[in-house]
Amino acid sequence: MAACLVAGLSRFAGAQSRPAWTGADSPRPAVTDPEDEPASDEDPTLTPAVPPPAPPVAAEATEPRRGPRPKVQSQDGMLRIPGGKFAMGSFDPKAPPNERPTHVESVDPFWIDRTEVTVGEYRVCVERHACRAPEHSSAACTWDLGDPELPVSCVRFDDAGTYCRVAGKRLPREVEWEFAARGTSLAVFPWGGRVSNCILAATLLHDATGRSCTGRRPSRVGTHPMGASPFGVLDLSGNVEEWTSDWYSESVAGGAAPSAGASHTLRGGGWLSPPSMSRTTSRNWGSSLEAGANVGFRCARDVGAEVAP
Repeated sequence: MAACLVAGLSRFAGAQSRPAWTGADSPRPAVTDPEDEPASDEDPTLTPAVPPPAPPVAAEATEPRRGPRPKVQSQDGMLRIPGGKFAMGSFDPKAPPNERPTHVESVDPFWIDRTEVTVGEYRVCVERHACRAPEHSSAACTWDLGDPELPVSCVRFDDAGTYCRVAGKRLPREVEWEFAARGTSLAVFPWGGRVSNCILAATLLHDATGRSCTGRRPSRVGTHPMGASPFGVLDLSGNVEEWTSDWYSESVAGGAAPSAGASHTLRGGGWLSPPSMSRTTSRNWGSSLEAGANVGFRCARDVGAEVAP
């Protein structure tokens, strides 16, 4: 029966939304529910916002990416990331402590979904009785918003993992996620720049506001093609934070992820996250029991596992 489910599913998240980076050690206050925000007569998706300059970073990270992206193989909505060595973590001494120290990591080639898992894809898994429906933990959960192209949110960590396994995949490791977002560059954001705006990513308008670029919901997946990573992976900054398979640790040092813990690592920031928490090195965490409107997921797969047995 599992083989039938895999054949029928091309690609089948979350936790509470996370705080802005204020310089404190891993703060985690609650984020205002978007239903409590006053309505606006202006559509924020049409008005790009330029946030205040980011903290000083290495010179290589301040220049937008130039030239064509490397050619990558695509298959069934996934991109084949070539792997390699890169400097994981932030060189910025003012970055949160959980992004340091920078160290060299080596990543084997792997596949990763080009976009986050959508409501429509996840619904197929639920209708086949292979996945649980997301909890209605917030009015902003995308499951009942009537748009199958929105990223699915409010899915617990275990349910995200179940979806990926049914689809013949797995959740990405944290080191794979960061490599897919920045490659061997020192880019602050996936597109190669050091600032963000609403054309490039679905986040809060800037760090000093509770208003999102996309109003009361995230954007449809793939809506921000100019924000693609060096490999063409979309929405790695903003839209929804993404579960990784790793247990959370307060440091990126030490190479291997912890073998156990109390929470799992989230990467990328979401539509309710400030730009400063949506960088390529931004790290957050969520309890396995949480299911919030700011968190979704995408799947990965080992090279060599392209054809289901």
